[in-house]
Amino acid sequence: MVCGFVGAGGASVGQSGAVAVRSRCEPGSRVTVGGWRRARGALAMAKEVSFDELDGSTLRIGIVRSRWNAEMIEAMRKDVRQTLLDSKVPEANIVEVSVPGSWELPLAARYMSITQKLDAIIVLGVLVKGETTHFEAIADSVCRGLMDLQMSSIVPVVLGVLTCLSEEQAAARSTGSKSHAADWAMTAIEMGLLRASQMGKTAGSSAAAKLVGFGMLSDVTGVPTPKEAPEPSKKIGF
Repeated sequence: MVCGFVGAGGASVGQSGAVAVRSRCEPGSRVTVGGWRRARGALAMAKEVSFDELDGSTLRIGIVRSRWNAEMIEAMRKDVRQTLLDSKVPEANIVEVSVPGSWELPLAARYMSITQKLDAIIVLGVLVKGETTHFEAIADSVCRGLMDLQMSSIVPVVLGVLTCLSEEQAAARSTGSKSHAADWAMTAIEMGLLRASQMGKTAGSSAAAKLVGFGMLSDVTGVPTPKEAPEPSKKIGF
């Protein structure tokens, strides 16, 4: 039988067997200490992502950020920008825009995907749970909107929106050692390069922007191609 068990840290993991650590499955059931140690090691490893050395010199990357919790956002933005620059993304090819809060992030990212010919978009926000269900409503809607955007536009969207239970958690994950801002930047570069390679075109090219999926011409997404994009004088906000 597969059981959920609890170690010293209180984490619950699936494991079958007998002997040593208290199980949540049923009174008196036990699981192996060795199994817990292996599972704990696997959990620790899962928190780390490794990247090869990436060359982003051909990429054009967008950054959309919320101004709510501005100090934390700014710390993440700086880390993202520096990592992009360190990976050879030209400074002129880093396009930024800010919006009031996290609720506005998906729409702003949508605008950028249409008008800026981007290879990837990094979205930055900080949500901290309060006393009402507002937190859950915003977090779920933003994540769903960003996933829908990248699937419909075929522009990779990197989720850099923190959903934390306290100000302390948010601070540690934006300005402290637990920040993943550099990883988000590397993910954007890797996915931008993947997009270009699978489409058989150079990253950032107008021809690549017209392709959907794996090199198939299509307009099924409803996203205007560069030729169909509005003239600069007619754009609003971007």
